[in-house]
Amino acid sequence: MPYRYGVRVTWAKTSPPLMELVLATNWDDTLPDRVSDLPVSTFFGGFPVSLTGSGRPPFILPSVDRDGFRRHLKAVHRTGREFYATVNSNDLGLKEYRPGYLDTFQREVGELLDLGVDGLVIAIPALVEAVHRAYPEVPISVSSFARVRSVAHAEYFLRLGADTVILEEANRDFALIRGLIRAGARVEVLTNQTCIRDCPFRAHHLNTSSLCSQPGEDRLWFEFPILECGLELVRDPVKLISSIWVRPEDLALYEEAGVRRFKVSGRNRPTDWLVRSARAYARRSYHGNLLDILSGVQLKGPAKALAILDQRGVAPELVADLRRAFSAYEDVVIDNDAFPPGFLRRIQASDCGSRRCEECGYCQTVAEKVVRIGGRAPSQYRPPALIPSPLPLLPAFGRTPEDAPVSADPQAAGG
Repeated sequence: MPYRYGVRVTWAKTSPPLMELVLATNWDDTLPDRVSDLPVSTFFGGFPVSLTGSGRPPFILPSVDRDGFRRHLKAVHRTGREFYATVNSNDLGLKEYRPGYLDTFQREVGELLDLGVDGLVIAIPALVEAVHRAYPEVPISVSSFARVRSVAHAEYFLRLGADTVILEEANRDFALIRGLIRAGARVEVLTNQTCIRDCPFRAHHLNTSSLCSQPGEDRLWFEFPILECGLELVRDPVKLISSIWVRPEDLALYEEAGVRRFKVSGRNRPTDWLVRSARAYARRSYHGNLLDILSGVQLKGPAKALAILDQRGVAPELVADLRRAFSAYEDVVIDNDAFPPGFLRRIQASDCGSRRCEECGYCQTVAEKVVRIGGRAPSQYRPPALIPSPLPLLPAFGRTPEDAPVSADPQAAGG
């Protein structure tokens, strides 16, 4: 591990390790056997509601009790894999300042270890330090919720006891990746999330996911930032290409930089989907619609949520306009076989952080080749002339669908 008790250590200089896949679990006990022929070294997941939260809202996750958790970890261990528990919220709602909170947290960590957990995924530095002080041999991965964007940022976590840094938003920043590896971190790259590049809604989304998965917090049945993000794709389909996913064919570029560990998310997905996605990345190849193995949550989630509001008669005119805006994306394809050679290498050479997308135009050129919306290329797609603000709908997502209000005032939030 890179840092132990403030002393830096480096990974053993042995022959290059093989690829490792870190795969989400949906608590199906057959999943470990279904991927027994793949280089899956680690599974990850957590209870839908826990003291710290587990990084996903409980309404999208399959439920699991303690017996099911223990049984599943036995299935994981029978196949020689490890299991990391997600205790990776980035916001504890100030409850960490209450007397006894850290003691309760340590007891929960101890219970997870008793259940058979091999490592933890954590986002908050204080919790990294707390775990490392109590359990110095337990490996800790820095969650993508920590939003590591520099080597200096990562080094704080490494000194506190973490050994692995999970990259999501910065997973196309190869200068950062190489710097993290030089600093002694094991880098884990999240491959199949479809978040838009430099998403302005990201912080709100992470806080929402974190807080609603903790006991006693407000429940919700849909995360509003996903709707905001989805409308960005509706306005500009080129963002389908400039988003932060990684194609299976481009893993070699990461391996050249020293990455061996690739994370495949999808805790809310059926087993067949998880197996298909893991197999695609293990083979470094996928033929067909790339969205078959990517999250695509910004398109699927809003469509379902708006349909529920429509059924309940919430803000009929506003909901109808938004449903029309998303309707074109009911049939969207990213043809993975049509990408130009060297796609990600070209992205790597671009200075995306300091340029407007229009100045470069590469993603637009690629989108024209690979994206089809209702069978049409992006140049033939016309977004709705007027896309209304979804802001008045924000309160409607704050309760369960059964308790959602039957009406909403479009003027309530200034819309």
